[in-house]
Amino acid sequence: MKENGTWRRRLDDTFEFLCRIRRSSTQQEICQCLLCYAERFGATNLLAGPIPPPRALRREQVSHVLLDAWPEQWFERYFSKGYLYRDPTIQLVNRGSSPFRWSEIDEMCQVGSFGRRVMDEATEFKLREGFTIPFATLESQAVGFSVAGEKLDPDPHERLAFQFVAACAFGSAAVLADGKRNSKQVQLSPRQTDVLRWASEGFTVDEIADRLSISRNTADTHLRSVRVKLGATSTIHAVAEAFRRGLIA
Repeated sequence: MKENGTWRRRLDDTFEFLCRIRRSSTQQEICQCLLCYAERFGATNLLAGPIPPPRALRREQVSHVLLDAWPEQWFERYFSKGYLYRDPTIQLVNRGSSPFRWSEIDEMCQVGSFGRRVMDEATEFKLREGFTIPFATLESQAVGFSVAGEKLDPDPHERLAFQFVAACAFGSAAVLADGKRNSKQVQLSPRQTDVLRWASEGFTVDEIADRLSISRNTADTHLRSVRVKLGATSTIHAVAEAFRRGLIA
């Protein structure tokens, strides 16, 4: 019972930050909310945006950044020297990797000498450890979302919760950038809302089906329909988008 209470408090805390992100009127405010949330596991900086096409010039690369709380001098060096396409974190993002800590990169891909140089130089700006969340837009464009600091230590819950927070924040930042907040109204059926609420609490499709006394196939169909309606590429993305739009609370 105590463990359930702890889980509920953590969930309520996460949703409180999601509310703050949803109320943000600028990308800078979103960054402040994110860093306030991520500082609990050591993050002090963040950078997020869709990955530009190969051979994009510096100006185009920079224009793809939606959320920027990166050290200014490192930002300038990184983009002026063309580090983007040699950065092993970006290589993993383009591959559609699952979320990863930078300490796990060597196990996930071959880091060449130039890639090692990029990672080593980041430490000069107190970006020694990081956590990157790759995901994709509805148009299948790869998105990289990284937080970093001198020492990061997210537990499994924090890693999962931050995926929700990051997806919601990116969606809000994209809407602000497009100037079309709430331009398209979406309605969910009562059953779709129920399924999504349980998914937001970390329950699997089988667990959701059991709690709602429906078949696994029906629960999965509802989740698929929700993802289509919200233009989401994953259930985590759908939950974050639904929360951002005020469809669940």
